[in-house]
Amino acid sequence: MSNIPPGSYEETSKDIHFEGTPGKTDCYLIATCKKSDGSWIESRLKYNIANLNGELKWAPNEH
Repeated sequence: MSNIPPGSYEETSKDIHFEGTPGKTDCYLIATCKKSDGSWIESRLKYNIANLNGELKWAPNEH
């Protein structure tokens, strides 16, 4: 995964990148995001898409 998924978050985020190895470790989309007060904070989103009965969806949480 070398390309980041497009979205409005790009306008208020920097240092956007992926961490993890698909099929081997959990994968995360990580970015430094601007808060409403103007400060910046690192944020991460688990990036796991699944085929659920022929439809791509965010994978259910795995516990």
